[in-house]
Amino acid sequence: MSALFLFASLGVINGFILSIYLFVKKVKRVADIYFGGLILALCIRIGKSVLVHFNDNLDKLILQIGLSACVFIGPLFYLYSKAIQNNSEAHKRSDMLILALFGLATLVLGILYPYRVEPEFWNAYMVRAIYLVWAIFLFLGLYENRAVFSKLWRSPRQLSEEERYVIGIAISIIFITITYQTALYVRGFTYIWGSIIFSISFYYLAGRKLLAKKSITPKNGTPPPLENGKKLLADVEHYMESDKPFLDPKLKLDDLAKQVNMSRHILSRILNEEYEHGFSHFIRNYRVNEAKRLIEVRDELSLEGIGFEAGFNSKSAFFEAFKKVTSVTPAAYKKSIQA
Repeated sequence: MSALFLFASLGVINGFILSIYLFVKKVKRVADIYFGGLILALCIRIGKSVLVHFNDNLDKLILQIGLSACVFIGPLFYLYSKAIQNNSEAHKRSDMLILALFGLATLVLGILYPYRVEPEFWNAYMVRAIYLVWAIFLFLGLYENRAVFSKLWRSPRQLSEEERYVIGIAISIIFITITYQTALYVRGFTYIWGSIIFSISFYYLAGRKLLAKKSITPKNGTPPPLENGKKLLADVEHYMESDKPFLDPKLKLDDLAKQVNMSRHILSRILNEEYEHGFSHFIRNYRVNEAKRLIEVRDELSLEGIGFEAGFNSKSAFFEAFKKVTSVTPAAYKKSIQA
């Protein structure tokens, strides 16, 4: 029993550490924030499960906190999946609104009907409503990943390392969800298995990530310099200017690598070592420059329309990127060239 408690608890503790790292690291993607939130919500929920399994007299406030965290698991998995598949560069207001509404509803109901006073209300209504939200958004997240699962079915050997990682996360969430949903309706089904599955998944995915890094790094820890790195970057830039692949708002590193006949790893190194700012920065600059050109020649388009024409997938992403690159808003830029 003590070994089981230790194994389940270590997954939760390490999950907390990973989620904090994802929140505070200097260079982070939108997907990293949602993934960190997903891990944090799972850790709170699973930590509660571990405590309940080994302590029947647990304070009901801890039960309420653990159950409340469940409302975010499905939505955060969905937002993470969408951010990964769309290569999101900025948080959408609609996405943040989803989290805000569920958080506010859970907080208000938790204050009005605390578990300590109204356990029947929670067991009869709240838990089922929360689990329903969890299940609905799980399916929405899987739908966002449909292209990856289709690729897994058709040509699994062509999956990139990141796609394999996304599939691993999705499968882990599916099993954890099934475990807890089953425990809700089947008596005697112990949901300590959710904690065990989480711990196994966490260590497997973390180990896979570490092994992937070791496989591309020599023993001295420093990869050899790229041969003809500057020429390769020039080739990619020529392709960007001639074919404008950045106009596709769903363009990902894997897609561009295939288009320029390079491996994902080589293209990533070119953009990080020769260009020095990475894929997202590279694509963003081309989209902003295209938007500047459109502002100058397409007066009939609204600023929002120009953003979509230039390859941005939302108005907020366009305005944020334009201001970051040019230090002025699209409206101010348009006014300056018309003066």
